Amino acid sequence: MRLWCFLRYLIARLTFFALRLPISRFEREISELWRSTPEERKKRLDETLKSNSPRGENGERVSSVAQLVEQRPLTKSVFRESASNAPKRASGYSRHTAGTTGDPTHIFLSREELARMLAVRSYCYRYHGIRLGHREARIWGRAANTFASKIRDFLLNRKVFYPAESNAKDMVSDLVSWKPQYVYGYTSLILEAAQIIEKNGFQPEGVKAVICTAESILPAQKRFISSAFGAPVLEEYGSTEFDIIAFECKKGHLHLVNPWLWVESEYDSALITDISRNSQSLVRYKLGDAFKTVESNCELLGGTRVIEELQGRTAQQFAYLTPEHKFHAVVFGRALDAYMNEFHECFKFTVSQTEMGEFQLYVSSSPSHGTDHLKNWVNLELRAQLNEQLDLIRTVNAGEDVMRNGKHTYFFQDLDIDVNG
Repeated sequence: MRLWCFLRYLIARLTFFALRLPISRFEREISELWRSTPEERKKRLDETLKSNSPRGENGERVSSVAQLVEQRPLTKSVFRESASNAPKRASGYSRHTAGTTGDPTHIFLSREELARMLAVRSYCYRYHGIRLGHREARIWGRAANTFASKIRDFLLNRKVFYPAESNAKDMVSDLVSWKPQYVYGYTSLILEAAQIIEKNGFQPEGVKAVICTAESILPAQKRFISSAFGAPVLEEYGSTEFDIIAFECKKGHLHLVNPWLWVESEYDSALITDISRNSQSLVRYKLGDAFKTVESNCELLGGTRVIEELQGRTAQQFAYLTPEHKFHAVVFGRALDAYMNEFHECFKFTVSQTEMGEFQLYVSSSPSHGTDHLKNWVNLELRAQLNEQLDLIRTVNAGEDVMRNGKHTYFFQDLDIDVNG
């Protein structure tokens, strides 16, 4: 078994070599850039911008970091239009995502650009004792049943598991038997797998880390998943356009880790510029997520700038008591996390708003003290947080069948009226 695992790892590493992806070279450059002073890094980025001269949304060439702020933010719709009008590429690599709008966004990458993305991933993984090519259990959507996808997964030494159907228990049992070196996937599906592990007494062995991506995770959920898999739970933040943007260190800070990304987080949506990108210009790209970054004294991983609060999609940030009185929906996450900590529970949840000042809570399973207890406790917590005397949660609905499909988020703004005026 140990020999077979090593051979599979070797095949994965040889695959990167055969594709002529200079991952190791770029990984060394990442370490050098983060070891340099902010002034030295900015100078290196200026040199790269001067060489690449990407076009901003204004149509102007950008040759220095100082010129970035002069460019209008690049929206996804404008980027999609420019990508569709660009000449078709006969070679290279591509990625695509439908995002929250349902309109596909196509990303084209050269060999070097893909290698840079993989180098950032390798840099983050190596810090936590993982290597690209280690045995990966990917807890994702249903595995594509095509010959090409099976070959790709074999070469990359990974296996896809989808623990969300009638055979979920058998799927998780297979995952545990496969003995992955790390687990990677959607937070909601990883949580589902962890609950099945706990319920059935499965005992995963040899897992070095569980990496949660694409969806937010609460501290109580993190502790539960860590206990189930017997491994640390790490948060990754990224996007299809840029791959990894931030990654968690051993002290729990979510560090900005890609040295070629210039991140502006002081607006209602994060703006990101890929300094090194040549295939497509991504200058002040409006990501659609909002987050707050602060300077830390932590130098364990990437830069000292860390994401303090990841607020999520800008379209799903605010809940309304009246058209004039709104609050940030993150308070629901804090209230539910406090409940799970207090009563040693763990479940998925979403909150939906369809009327002013009225909210519905959906949970994946009924808590041990019952849904009425949950509703009353959370309402008291929300009253304390918001200094309001109203019971905001009107109903609690329990069961997997009431949860929304697709990418998991904690809050859905379903008001029919235009609350933004």
